[in-house]
Amino acid sequence: MQLHCAAPLSDILTITSLILLEFHPEVEADTVDWLLGKILTPEPLGGLDLLARVISQTRAGGAIMVVGATPERLLLEADEDLLFRHKPCCPIGGQAREVGDLGGTRPTEGVYGMLSSAECVTLVQRILDRLRVGEGEEIQVLQRIPLLPGEPVMASLSRLRVLTSIYPLHEAPLLQSLQGRWWAGWCGLKPFSQREHWQLLEDIRAYFGEAVALYFGFEGSLVNALLLKSTLSMFLSFYPLRLGNNLVFFTISSVVWSELFLQGWREKSKALQRDWGTVVTHPSHSHSSTAAAVPRVAQGTAPPQSQIDAHPFGKMSLRRLQHSFAFLTCTLCLSSITILMYLHLDGLVGDFLLREELSFLFHNILVYLPKIAFTVAMAGMDYVAFQLSQGLSPDPEPPGHQSPRQQPLLPEVILSCLFNHFSIHLYRALVLNDLIMVRFHLSVQLATHLGIKLLSAMLLRRLRRMRMPPGRAHQEHQSHVLRQITEQSNRPLCDTQTWSYLELLISYCHVMFFSGIYPQCALWCLLTIIAKSCMDLWHLCSGARRPFPRTSPGGNVLWQRVFCGFEALAVLLNSLLLWSSLEFRLLFLKSFLKQIKLTHLYLASLEGHS
Repeated sequence: MQLHCAAPLSDILTITSLILLEFHPEVEADTVDWLLGKILTPEPLGGLDLLARVISQTRAGGAIMVVGATPERLLLEADEDLLFRHKPCCPIGGQAREVGDLGGTRPTEGVYGMLSSAECVTLVQRILDRLRVGEGEEIQVLQRIPLLPGEPVMASLSRLRVLTSIYPLHEAPLLQSLQGRWWAGWCGLKPFSQREHWQLLEDIRAYFGEAVALYFGFEGSLVNALLLKSTLSMFLSFYPLRLGNNLVFFTISSVVWSELFLQGWREKSKALQRDWGTVVTHPSHSHSSTAAAVPRVAQGTAPPQSQIDAHPFGKMSLRRLQHSFAFLTCTLCLSSITILMYLHLDGLVGDFLLREELSFLFHNILVYLPKIAFTVAMAGMDYVAFQLSQGLSPDPEPPGHQSPRQQPLLPEVILSCLFNHFSIHLYRALVLNDLIMVRFHLSVQLATHLGIKLLSAMLLRRLRRMRMPPGRAHQEHQSHVLRQITEQSNRPLCDTQTWSYLELLISYCHVMFFSGIYPQCALWCLLTIIAKSCMDLWHLCSGARRPFPRTSPGGNVLWQRVFCGFEALAVLLNSLLLWSSLEFRLLFLKSFLKQIKLTHLYLASLEGHS
């Protein structure tokens, strides 16, 4: 398919923000040329007056269109409230601090100091969403399906899969500095203070948007809370308390710790949103270029109801109910079969070790290997369940338009993953009353999870090289921007944050459910989340395509409710685990006998006085 460049390369390189549109390989050249013309046409004539160019093709053979705007156009598109609102990292006094800059300032030029990178991308996306089919225009797209006059172009092309993917282009210099500061802080090379951490969150928000920044803020708060709890747990686990008192203390302290952590994050997230403001990604658009670009939600108020309740859990359609039943049936059956196979294998290994005398090395291999293999298998089952839930989504979102709910089958995914991780422990604790084996299996499971994260973190560069296809000969003569576009078009799409929050929830449940009987849970989860934090930022910066910046206070509130719900569930489970413990039963029996003895002595003393 031969396509002509509609904008010179020099104009493309001066664009402030770039958005890439990938077309299906079977789309005709006339459709791409029509869309290119609509984007380049001035607004009074029904176009968008943006810069655009078709520069390359994907590996599947589809065309790639680059769309962007000049700084002057973005300044005209933005409203005053967005341009001149207070920004913690960008004072208005003529000096602007760039994302990732290590403290230096430079004179403002054009859009810098007034619009962040995330706001520029949001404005370009807003302009694209405003495009409509003109009156009297007839365009035939994939499979000879026409677009009707007045129909939104970008939404229709995404729905018809003419556009297979829409995503903004990464800005490499900003990412390198941002990723270096994040790694240096978590790895201890240059630990950042509380103020530096808040500044880093502001830089992440200025590039990736508020939803990503809130996630990293939540992750940092959980790390700080686990650091305090693991220090206290490690100290008290070696302190000789009375028999059974350790279990009671650790159980009660876990509930107090969780309440302080969740309440602290609620206050911190509100403070961050008050400082940042709320930028709505998909407001109602008008056809005027001087309309309010990104309206703000009033501080301390809830976001629009249509964004929070995009996929309410209470309203289940018949189709969603069918998908939910099919999903739970498949995942729970597969997990149950895997658990039964593991229990059978573990029993065979135990019988073999009792009959045979083996060396120390082979004995430990047979003891640890089934549990390590089972942990890896359950991690694979989590990934399968997540991918299956995405395939069964009743109402998939078009590319570049993710809703704050992020995952239609979220309750089912959470139930499946928690069943994979905790059913075997609860069976041994509540049915077999074998807390010693639960502690041993927990230590192996958490150490395996940490090993997987550390192994992935050490192989980041190699994984990236393996994922990228080898360069072609003609790419050596391309400019840096064109090579970057070609390289990023071969990256996978950036998934929603459901998987990231789900991993944090699993670590949180490990601490809440089992830190009473196994206090070292907090330390293992702390190390795992630190490694996960580095992995998360690498995935956003180097492992996947850049996601569209968006605001999701509804998603943040949703996950806060999920964590609070499992906090309440942990109280019941810890009570059952306490009763299953032999130490607690002995303590309870001893206290009960002591109470009977004191009552008997008191009654005897009353008889003596009488």
